[in-house]
Amino acid sequence: MGVNGSIEIKAVRTAPDLASFIRLHRSINAGEERWIPPLYAQEKKDLDRHKNPFYEHAEAEFFLALKDGRPAGRIAAIENSLHNIYYGDRVGFFGYYEAVDDDDVGRALFDAAEKWLKERGMEFMRGPVNPSMNGNIGFLVDGFDWPPSMLMPYTKRYYIDHARANGLDKAMDVIVYGWYFHVYDLADQGGRFLKQLERLERFINKKNKITVRRVNLDDVDSEIAIIKEICNQSLKDNWGYVPLTDGEMEALKHELLRIVDPDFFYIAEIDGTPEAVFMASPDYNEILARMNGRIFPFGWLKFLLFKKKIDKLILYLFAATPKGEHIGIAAPIYAEFFRECFKRKIKNYETGYVLENNLRLCNMLDKFYATKRKRYRIFQKPI
Repeated sequence: MGVNGSIEIKAVRTAPDLASFIRLHRSINAGEERWIPPLYAQEKKDLDRHKNPFYEHAEAEFFLALKDGRPAGRIAAIENSLHNIYYGDRVGFFGYYEAVDDDDVGRALFDAAEKWLKERGMEFMRGPVNPSMNGNIGFLVDGFDWPPSMLMPYTKRYYIDHARANGLDKAMDVIVYGWYFHVYDLADQGGRFLKQLERLERFINKKNKITVRRVNLDDVDSEIAIIKEICNQSLKDNWGYVPLTDGEMEALKHELLRIVDPDFFYIAEIDGTPEAVFMASPDYNEILARMNGRIFPFGWLKFLLFKKKIDKLILYLFAATPKGEHIGIAAPIYAEFFRECFKRKIKNYETGYVLENNLRLCNMLDKFYATKRKRYRIFQKPI
């Protein structure tokens, strides 16, 4: 596509190009103790513009940076048409960023993404999103001592400098909270943490008939329709949120059936009407770290051997309708969740991304003794 000094920018067009794009993060992160290689097969599937339902309403171009003929960086430029229809703006995105610590490589990659987006009439460039706000997002700015949870990135410290050097400023931070249960001496369910939750649970249930039930996986299509409706009510005002399409919900259904533990998959009802959904999953990154990104030849065996030994959970989704949020439906859900955690001897738990401007949720997590473990940043610039 173009050459900047000894740096060539090349659009991904062939299967070998795509393989180089996927594998590049291995060389970039070689020796990075906390980094965990994602599954190659999953990355290939996510980047398939013919099969990933995200690309039913989006377009993307993937770029490789070659320095002296060798891969040195990658970036994706993404036009999410559904986002721009939903918000009535012209925001383009970048994602899947990886690069060596070289200002010229970073500049060439961001220039390529910016040019592609400008040609399509975009007025802002925002990211990283991989490939959208419904995927994994952000450059890590705080919490480098923590290993990444499943579906979250671990990015180089200097990526922040690359973004700033190319005119990108902070658009939004998201925070990951966590608990180590043994810190609160809760193995016997006698700690003040659970007692406080259960007091709230009893108080709320005095005024409302709340039922927290397991999701019925034998009727998963009906349950997914309920989850979609709750999410669209709950998250519609969240910064950057775009409703999932039917195709994306279908893909999500199959993903959930693979990873979510039924004992931590709830729908909460008020007087029989679904008003909140909660999904938590074992953090399979504990196994991926052993699999080195490969299912074959022995990755599948390691998965089976270590699956039952995972002692960390991650929150995949919590969403409540305005009615559910108003009455405090989170307390009965979390009380049920933590009772099950203590029963199963889960030691460690992390939330998903929490927007820093979601003050109500941030304050609630602070009151329940969660600690801020990681902070990811999304950047933006006018183009």
